[in-house]
Amino acid sequence: MSDNLKLRLLKNASWLFGAEIVSRLLAYGVIILLSRTLGPEGLGQYSFIFSFVALTSIFSDLGVSYYVMREIARNKERKNELFPYALGFKITLAVINFGIIIFLVLQLNKSNIIKNLIIIVALENILLQVAYFFTRIMFAHEVTKYEGIAKVIERIWAFFVGGAVLYVKRELAPFILAILAGYLLRDSLRIYWGSKFFEKIRVEFKPDTWINLLKHSYPFWLISLFTMIYYRTDIVMLGLFRPDYDVGIYRAAYTLIQVALFIPNIVVATTMPSMARLWRENKRILNILFKKSFQILLAIGLLGVMGYYIFANFAITIVFGAGFTESVGVLRVLAVAVPFLFLNSLLGSFLNATGKELSFTKITAFTALLNVVLNYFLIQSYSYYGAAIATVVSQALATILSFKIILNNLSQESY
Repeated sequence: MSDNLKLRLLKNASWLFGAEIVSRLLAYGVIILLSRTLGPEGLGQYSFIFSFVALTSIFSDLGVSYYVMREIARNKERKNELFPYALGFKITLAVINFGIIIFLVLQLNKSNIIKNLIIIVALENILLQVAYFFTRIMFAHEVTKYEGIAKVIERIWAFFVGGAVLYVKRELAPFILAILAGYLLRDSLRIYWGSKFFEKIRVEFKPDTWINLLKHSYPFWLISLFTMIYYRTDIVMLGLFRPDYDVGIYRAAYTLIQVALFIPNIVVATTMPSMARLWRENKRILNILFKKSFQILLAIGLLGVMGYYIFANFAITIVFGAGFTESVGVLRVLAVAVPFLFLNSLLGSFLNATGKELSFTKITAFTALLNVVLNYFLIQSYSYYGAAIATVVSQALATILSFKIILNNLSQESY
């Protein structure tokens, strides 16, 4: 790789790494405060609310953000051509999706307060969807520091303001409202900084142009949809089939797994725009970048399995307390999925960046549907252990299938 590329990747990774360390520490601090204040039931309710909104936000993007990011990363001159129409499309989709969420919430067998909190979170989700589009624009220009700053500010707000509200009120509703105030601040900053890459922000509402966008973006939407099923189905299905206590036990274990996921997130966020550009400019360097990223993530993932298994009891007890002892076994099962979670982030990003998004769509579709089926049967019999087993199996299969396609492509082309 060239020195300039190495320096740019290192700089972007440094910003994201620092921001992720701070924001995740604060985020987990918030989860710990919530867990120790409201117990497994409160954590379960909190997790269900945000997971439900995330899972039902499937029509708020349709792959437009990712497609536009890739195209601008490849050719900056397309920025003014794509952005106004894509932004209008994003706003329209976010509003429509809000209406869909309201309809689905009315069908839930949950208390009115949980339903109302879901609707309030979904309302803020409109701004979130628009704001993250601006984040993608920043990533397309290989600039990551502003996203890091926005996330850290939001996490500081959540920890101190949200924590104070939780300490005083000791109720879920005021705490979530405080969290959402921080989201509003974060998303406003994303839009402000993202708009700096344009001389003037224009919004165009042209359905015929949207159809053309959708022809190119729908594979990324399908990938996002099935990926969302990966990461949210377990929580939502636990919330539908089992008590809030079970959701809290599982979420505690998965929260500790998420601690390590900032590593592949940083690698992917810093390398994806470069991979998309190198696919056109220099495939030999692209191959080197991919191999080095793969080796690093695999090594760290395997170390993670051992670490989680050895220190599971200590970590759960120290972080969440004696009320979460059932989470120890769940954490050890989920630990097996860590290398697969790491590699799937990279493999999916590589396939998307190199024009193999349809292949990755098929993989994510198959494994996500398998995940739903496994969760349906295993959760009803084994509760949170069933959800953990379903996660391991589906993630492992996704890694095997993705890696097989990449190996076939690498053997057929000269890099």
